Amino acid sequence: MATWIALFRLARDQHGAIARHQAPGAGVPLSTFDARVRREAWSLRHRTVRLLPGTEPTLRTHISAALLEVGDGALVTGRTGLFLHGVVDRPPPTIELMTAWAGSYRRLQGVRLIRSRTLTDDDRSVRDRLAVASVPRCFLDLARSGGPRRLRALLIDARQRRIADPTAVAERAALHPGVPGSRLLGAVARDVARTGADSTLTDVVHRRLASVGLAPDDVPVPVEIDRQDRVLHPDITFASTQVCIECDSLAHHGTQRAIDLDHRKDQAYRQAGWNCLRIGWYRLDHDWEGFVLDVRAALGGARV
Repeated sequence: MATWIALFRLARDQHGAIARHQAPGAGVPLSTFDARVRREAWSLRHRTVRLLPGTEPTLRTHISAALLEVGDGALVTGRTGLFLHGVVDRPPPTIELMTAWAGSYRRLQGVRLIRSRTLTDDDRSVRDRLAVASVPRCFLDLARSGGPRRLRALLIDARQRRIADPTAVAERAALHPGVPGSRLLGAVARDVARTGADSTLTDVVHRRLASVGLAPDDVPVPVEIDRQDRVLHPDITFASTQVCIECDSLAHHGTQRAIDLDHRKDQAYRQAGWNCLRIGWYRLDHDWEGFVLDVRAALGGARV
């Protein structure tokens, strides 16, 4: 009985999945394991992986089962790995796993395997009791198929959520310039690190302003509030003319408290002698030309 308890605990730690080869390690002979699996009709997930009776499969159950089936130090990576790290909010339809180059692997339904010669010990981490590639490595594997716009948006989100440093991602990409997508990822990550944008909206507004001949500061300049020992950090600045822009996304400006704080912040900018403009996604999409005119007017024609 104690051996079965150990096996069940192992399976629970693996989100309800258990591989046949793990039975002897828990003290259960393979013949005994096989007999119980047949008798109780344990659900088959892959060729050698079963689910404990009563398990309600989740995404993590399916990921764990895929890792157990592939074995040999496989890691979750790409967009699936970024989901587990909290960089993206929705999992991709296909589980992405990375394995060592050597070895032979069967195709698994719903799983994409990436074979790599460039795995390092620093690429390995654990999330939710699952073997997951580090965030920089997940970005490197995503860059094989991801375009610059998507990589840029995800890097900005990762920095805003304090999950990844774009500079560290660029350094990881530089270690293996021959890996597909590494040069693209390095260029995008270095640019994100340079501009300092804390949201996708800020990044888009900054680049669009530059495209129409308005040159915001590469890195926003902090604004000191006299006699209040307070420093404000605008999203975008034109420091030479004391004009700044705050980019209001719904995710961070959708409550009355946030609106009140914004009003107080605008008043503080005025007290410091700065002119603050605000823009959200709606105006970006529907009145960009009008916003550009407002910026030019605020700048007093100095950058027109």
